[in-house]
Amino acid sequence: MRRGLRPALAAVIVPLVLLVGCGSDPKAPNTTAPAGFTVFKEDKAGFAIAIPGDWVEVPLSTDLGKFNKDANALRLQNPKLGSAIVLARIVAQAGGKLFAVDRDGVSSLNLTVDKANEKTLDEVLAVTQPALEKNGATELSNEGLNLPAGPAIRLRFKLPVQTDDGTVTRNEVQYYLLKDNRTYILTVVSDDSALAATVADTLRIR
Repeated sequence: MRRGLRPALAAVIVPLVLLVGCGSDPKAPNTTAPAGFTVFKEDKAGFAIAIPGDWVEVPLSTDLGKFNKDANALRLQNPKLGSAIVLARIVAQAGGKLFAVDRDGVSSLNLTVDKANEKTLDEVLAVTQPALEKNGATELSNEGLNLPAGPAIRLRFKLPVQTDDGTVTRNEVQYYLLKDNRTYILTVVSDDSALAATVADTLRIR
């Protein structure tokens, strides 16, 4: 049985820094979507990225009334999205810019943008990795790499997830990028090992 994520895991799955929108340039960069994907752009935050074309975008807003109205409409259309919507609400309150979930409510991705507290990716890693381990992440690995959007750190780990049917272990990947005093964090929760890399390769930052 496919399983959704419980709200208790939000503190781990949502990137570990409170996030707020920034930037005023009215244009996002361009990117190209692979077959089966669609492009999502956010002009104010200055990024473009491709997401699976059959996934559901959960509209994010810091206005909880507006968020709940939109989210309730999605939940009525597909009750499997309930747990993911709870997570999306937390991402929205933290200033997330994108949240998308598959139609089974199992795999998801989100992207956040914040003013950078750390000056280097090594400093980001020094803060993030211990926090993930404290919250139960196992088999955690990290590596530096160059994405089309710029230098990044990729964290891979397994996470125990409490679901309606008990605890399961999920695979998660996070990418951290620093640009123009902002931190961009892409989080992908999926058992598809190739998905995170495919999405990350489409990320473009203004």
